[in-house]
Amino acid sequence: MSGAGLFSCTAYRTAEISEKGVYFFQRIELGGIRQSVMVRGQDRNNPVMLFLHGGPGFPLFPVDQASQVMRKLEEDFTMVYWEQRGTGGSFSWSLPRKSLTVDDFVEDTRELVDYIRDLLGVEKVFIWGHSWGSNVAALFASQYPEKLHAYVSTGQSVNPFENERQCFEFVLQEAEKENNRRALRQMERVDTIPENYSLRDALLVRRWVTNYGGVMKQPERDRYIDFQYIFSTLSAPEYGILDKVNMVLMPYFSAEELWDDLKTLNLKESAPQMDVPVYFMVGRHDVIVSAKLAAAYFEVLEAPDGKQLIWFEASAHRPHHEETEKFLRHMRTMVLPHALP
Repeated sequence: MSGAGLFSCTAYRTAEISEKGVYFFQRIELGGIRQSVMVRGQDRNNPVMLFLHGGPGFPLFPVDQASQVMRKLEEDFTMVYWEQRGTGGSFSWSLPRKSLTVDDFVEDTRELVDYIRDLLGVEKVFIWGHSWGSNVAALFASQYPEKLHAYVSTGQSVNPFENERQCFEFVLQEAEKENNRRALRQMERVDTIPENYSLRDALLVRRWVTNYGGVMKQPERDRYIDFQYIFSTLSAPEYGILDKVNMVLMPYFSAEELWDDLKTLNLKESAPQMDVPVYFMVGRHDVIVSAKLAAAYFEVLEAPDGKQLIWFEASAHRPHHEETEKFLRHMRTMVLPHALP
């Protein structure tokens, strides 16, 4: 894409729904707030899959919905991509800061699921939560199982603050192994007592977790958010110029407002049961959102309709990108059949 996309004044809107396929991009009202939703698939009759992105607050459209993984999924599912309140095209300066609670996100999800059911004329949908989005998706699946075929997760979050503790310990361990004085000095400044642990601390720890392979299991070390990601965000046609300005000015808006909620969230207590089929697809080397905590949650989760934990041995936080063929195979052979007559 050319740099001209950086200067587009308004994002495009479209709505094409026919037997040949679905291509829908609008800003709809959820929870009294205009929020960006894209629906895309190759066959109008395919079952519907709602994807809840990570973050909180990482823009969705430049990366996830544009990936080859999603394009392949669109052959079998009608995929719904939604930028949650406070994120990307769903950011507004008039958004009340007190309206960014975990409960608000779950209620937005309910409204969106009902909207999509009406739009596409379906009784149930699949829901797939990734990273932060898996918190919201798990709570939704626990509270509204009658609206779902099944629940799918990657990078399953369970107890965000305990996860932060584990990330901190991981960085210390890896830094001590290689005598990384810079990393060790920076970790000395981090206070992991809940009331003192800040978003700034978390971002610092996450940069080192990324550096040590806890986000992507790959030989080369990478940045947590690289320049290509930033360019893709600022050139994405789904955003108008004001969207792009807002993302530069307020990159951590959602995370900052949700920070206190995240410190107290624990899915073992708030989502102990899901009355739908459950699939955890977990990267063995995921540290940024602990694979160990995900596996422990899976063990105690009550799922009368069945549950499966699938390990991705060559992956960390993004098994759908790191082991794409395996991920797609499981989605087609294990998940998809729940929507078949």
